Amino acid sequence: MDTSKEKSGKSRKYKAIFSDIDGTLLNSSHQVTPDTAEEIQRLEAQGIPFVLVSARMPEAMFTIQAQAGISSPMVCYSGALVVAKQGDHLYSCQICLEEGVEIKKMLDEEYPSICCNTYGGNKWLVDDDQNPWVMREESITTLKSSVGNVESVFTEEQGIHKFLLMGEGEEIIKVQERLHKEYPHLTVARSNEYYLEVMNGEVRKSVGVAFLCDYFGISMDQAIAFGDGHNDMDMLRAVKTSYAMANAPEEVQESASRITLDNDHEGLLAGLRECFGEGDN
Repeated sequence: MDTSKEKSGKSRKYKAIFSDIDGTLLNSSHQVTPDTAEEIQRLEAQGIPFVLVSARMPEAMFTIQAQAGISSPMVCYSGALVVAKQGDHLYSCQICLEEGVEIKKMLDEEYPSICCNTYGGNKWLVDDDQNPWVMREESITTLKSSVGNVESVFTEEQGIHKFLLMGEGEEIIKVQERLHKEYPHLTVARSNEYYLEVMNGEVRKSVGVAFLCDYFGISMDQAIAFGDGHNDMDMLRAVKTSYAMANAPEEVQESASRITLDNDHEGLLAGLRECFGEGDN
């Protein structure tokens, strides 16, 4: 079906593809379908990079790259970190360590039921790796967290890329409101009902996309973006051609120039074929 809000424009010379992971590239079984992987590889072979853009840490994205058979740079932590295919940092935007330690102390003292995950580079720090929230996240990402002290573990980096706070919905809302009030310069946003992400206020997925477009030597109009979540909205608005998944909330769909099928019906593949054709050179 043709669900686009504008003409297909197959003749347009797209030079890069930016895609969210969960709910977009991955289906409900957390897999990249074989046909989607084949199409992505075909386009990369033609010099069109397929860039993963996610709230995940780099190590949790390398596994998805392997599934898809690609090796382009990645936008991690919703734009707080951009890494090259070798893992080298190309761009980094952190919460300074002093402020991070202050926030962690407040959470420990006033919100003990909240599970706090602290991320920086390839480090994932928790207070208790037997916490059910942590164990669930480990099963999804297939990675292992580490137990330690934020101040000592991140001394060398002098900052962190993200706090991921997990808890029941009502408690998450309370923490969100508190952080908005106490730290208005930070980005504080829920990625779902139970997850709250806290990052430097300059962090946006669109910033990572713009950085890599400049890195690739292309304009934002030559990029395509795919997403399904609220944290994808700025990225979908930033490029001329963007696709929201059918499984995305209405406000996310309104942020995109086109709507595609849902993630369990290869919506990303349908969008790629609409832009590039099937097997076109």
